[in-house]
Amino acid sequence: MSAPYGVQCRLCGCVPAADVSFHGHRGLVIMAVFRRLPGPFCQECGLAAFREMTAKTLIEGWWGIASFPIAPFIVLLNAVRRGRVANLPPPRPPARGPYRLPSDPGPPLLARPTALIGLAIPLAALILLCGVHAASS
Repeated sequence: MSAPYGVQCRLCGCVPAADVSFHGHRGLVIMAVFRRLPGPFCQECGLAAFREMTAKTLIEGWWGIASFPIAPFIVLLNAVRRGRVANLPPPRPPARGPYRLPSDPGPPLLARPTALIGLAIPLAALILLCGVHAASS
């Protein structure tokens, strides 16, 4: 939402906000589901969106042949876009108009069990492939 007093967060209405979108990916055996959460976001709502979408991608994004290379791309894309909201000043109410408290960003990405388990999946696959390769040599 753009107003004469600045871009407002689409979730809470606070300012300032960055017009950025975060993406998610769910790999399925034969197909994939792509998700998009459009902005603009204030700092706190943007960090919450980044952490949620990225953690879900890390746990759900590996489960298809085509998805295996797509998931890291989505995670990297989100990490780059995270900087646009992380570098904003703390959110504050707009001069005029409705607003509510910003979303709680929650724990950092690497402090979330889903993200840690999600990072273990490709690592386990890599170890398995190396073991199979070593056994066949």
